[in-house]
Amino acid sequence: MVVNKAKAKGSAMLSLLLILTTVTACSSNGDGGNGNGNAPNAATNANANAAESDSPAASPAASGPSGPEGKYDPPIEVTTVRSVNAAGELPPGETFDQNIWTKTFESDLGIQVKNLWKVNAEQYQNKVAVTMASGDMPDFMNVDAQQFQTLVEAGTIADLTDVYAKYASDLTKSSFEGSNDLRLKAATIDGKLMGIPADGGESADTHLIYIRKDWLDNVGLQPPKSMDDVIKIAMAFTKNDPDKNGKNDTYGLSLDYNLFNGWSGLDGFFNGYHAYPFNPTKGTGTNLNFIKGADGKVQWADVQPEVKTALGKLADLFKLGAIYPEFSVIDGIKSGELVTSGKVGMAFGSFFVPTWPINNMYKDVPGSDWGIYPLVSSDDQPVLAQSTTGLPSHYFVVSKKSEHPEAPFLLLNTYMEKLYGHFDKKYHTVTVDGKDYGEFGLSPINGGLPGNNPRAAVAVQAAKKSGDTSALNDEQKQYYDQVAKFEAGDKTMWAANKLWSEGGVFSLQGQYIDNHQVFTSAYMGNPTPTMVSKGPSLRDEEVKMMTSIIMGSKPLDYFDEWAANWLASGGQSILDEVNASGMVQ
Repeated sequence: MVVNKAKAKGSAMLSLLLILTTVTACSSNGDGGNGNGNAPNAATNANANAAESDSPAASPAASGPSGPEGKYDPPIEVTTVRSVNAAGELPPGETFDQNIWTKTFESDLGIQVKNLWKVNAEQYQNKVAVTMASGDMPDFMNVDAQQFQTLVEAGTIADLTDVYAKYASDLTKSSFEGSNDLRLKAATIDGKLMGIPADGGESADTHLIYIRKDWLDNVGLQPPKSMDDVIKIAMAFTKNDPDKNGKNDTYGLSLDYNLFNGWSGLDGFFNGYHAYPFNPTKGTGTNLNFIKGADGKVQWADVQPEVKTALGKLADLFKLGAIYPEFSVIDGIKSGELVTSGKVGMAFGSFFVPTWPINNMYKDVPGSDWGIYPLVSSDDQPVLAQSTTGLPSHYFVVSKKSEHPEAPFLLLNTYMEKLYGHFDKKYHTVTVDGKDYGEFGLSPINGGLPGNNPRAAVAVQAAKKSGDTSALNDEQKQYYDQVAKFEAGDKTMWAANKLWSEGGVFSLQGQYIDNHQVFTSAYMGNPTPTMVSKGPSLRDEEVKMMTSIIMGSKPLDYFDEWAANWLASGGQSILDEVNASGMVQ
């Protein structure tokens, strides 16, 4: 029988796209990754012979750029789509269609950026999946890792190898080519650069322990040195009236239905027991941690016995009243409200916690203050803080039909220059009537400079000690001034002080890096086929298992039954695919 290979491949890809559309509709993680990322904080053959590449012909007309710099005359239009954070406030007078970035791109580059559609961040990934299935793609757009993989296989996105070599600025290239070229390797398929990594190369998601210092004083305890201390503090905050109001109305540990999260998540708690599970309740089900077994083969981190041990400790805390009894039905906003209303005194979380939700407590709640502490171990072995942001989770992809595949790199060059090359505050944050608004998130394209924040913290602290600010760049000088304002009595600068001062967030996260205390997954590849097809349902079963064990509706030994079911329900296929991938470190 003669098989039409092109037709077979097209049918297979249509099926996969339809699966992906359904999967995304059921499992949106609320992060479109486009304009709502964190504040600025694969080796590819850059000289590939154009005759051997299927890159779209770069199209700088005689009046257009011939390299990383230049301007289109007359201007060109490029299209994209946008994710909008419903909780975010835009600077007065600006929109996602017209703002400081779009105006700069038009005036400096001759590029008019048009948004074909905009949706709430929670709906973005599903909308992108529908767009992918329709084949009506914009010139460039932000997609998650599994969508990236699907588009590569579908053959609908541009090979950017030659475009990157010619049009990416030195600064842009430096942001991709550090950390063993990990970001580029992830975006490179069969020797071709198929996307622009939107994130990755960082470990800013590593957890720290946030604890009410005033409550510690009230219950007569010191900051934790071990996980036993964490348990002791949680119980004291629950039973010993830490707010001194004479009522039994407080909880020791913040938690909500997300389970794994940059705020109020369990990542750091598990890490204290040398366990490294990661499968957020509202995640894709494909961003997973793997470890190497004694036989050299990869195992899934979530089914290891250390996870069961930590779950037992959480079940004990819940039974003793140290965790809010309705945590399984509240989101991060609600758990944040419990903390800021003085009901909870400890949380595990990432770098942004001082900026939300606890940012105003020092100013608004008399006597309150939060200490920030590194993760601690349950035994005499060093603790490792897990990070899942080494690999990109999102990519900007360029349609194969785009007339100007080089344009997104020119946009990105300008973004990087304004925020990292020669820092210009008006592109980062504007203050109107005493209120700060983030400008960086309005850009239709974004990037980062891995390790920038820990480096800035070191520079700020060195300047504080020496009194000499001459070595600070404009960005670092801004942080230095914020810390100085706090020290002079400006309570609104509390969060900045907690970020940039000695012993603050970025100092502690920098120590994780310097001391080789960051855990990363042994698998460095993109989602496998079974992860894409089975990941969401397997994720939901894990959420049910963890929640039911913590709340006591299932015994701790239910973990073993669930782990066996995971293997039988697609987990073994995932392990087989990962082990055969050639992407295990």
